[in-house]
Amino acid sequence: MEINGPGECLELIRLHRSSLKRISQRNNKCELTKESPVNRNIAMAFVLLLLMALLLTYAAAWFPVLPFDSKSYEELQEQASPLFDGLMIGVSALGELVIAMTLTAIATLTFALRRQWLEAIFLLVTTSNVLLTFVLKEIIHRTRPFPVAENASGFLQSINQYSYPSGHVLFFVVFFGFFTYLAWIHFTGRARVIIIAICGMLIVLIGPSRIFLGEHWASDVLGSYIIGTIWLFVLILAYKWVIMHIDI
Repeated sequence: MEINGPGECLELIRLHRSSLKRISQRNNKCELTKESPVNRNIAMAFVLLLLMALLLTYAAAWFPVLPFDSKSYEELQEQASPLFDGLMIGVSALGELVIAMTLTAIATLTFALRRQWLEAIFLLVTTSNVLLTFVLKEIIHRTRPFPVAENASGFLQSINQYSYPSGHVLFFVVFFGFFTYLAWIHFTGRARVIIIAICGMLIVLIGPSRIFLGEHWASDVLGSYIIGTIWLFVLILAYKWVIMHIDI
């Protein structure tokens, strides 16, 4: 085939890229069809999590304390020691609003500097967990295990005064969970292993720390883990949908 000039050459390259893109899209659709049993399992898990979240939220709205709440608090108090206390306080401190927003900004900037704009945008979107926490606290109005007088008002008063759900747990599950997902996709080698290990450890520890410090009941924490996982599911699915359907 004879090519007349650089203009025709560029046009052929463009057509070639376009055909490769169409082939890739067809392959993605085929993969989705092949993986339909997996997708069904994910859908079933999502529905199960949603039902569990609704059940716990209903219980938290009607019962100030559930049977396992006091027992969980007492068992964690038995682990008290200078080292354990320091660990619980340190982990919990990462969920304070200013520190949480700082961590989000650093993570967002990290991907922005790599020119991975979609990832940076979705990391900012993880801050939606704050709004979700506020709305649920306003609906449920469950008091904390050891209420204290608050000088704040409005938004901050709702965040600090009410117990269900735990804003710390929601932040850790949604933000560190999504950051873990991005690390698995975009990082390699030792960096990926370290990031996933640290984020996973923080997610596991934040729940017990909030119970140990008397900020939340175990039922608050359990419900927050479930609600956070649901919201993380939604963000990951939205991220994957954008990648498949929108050129960025």
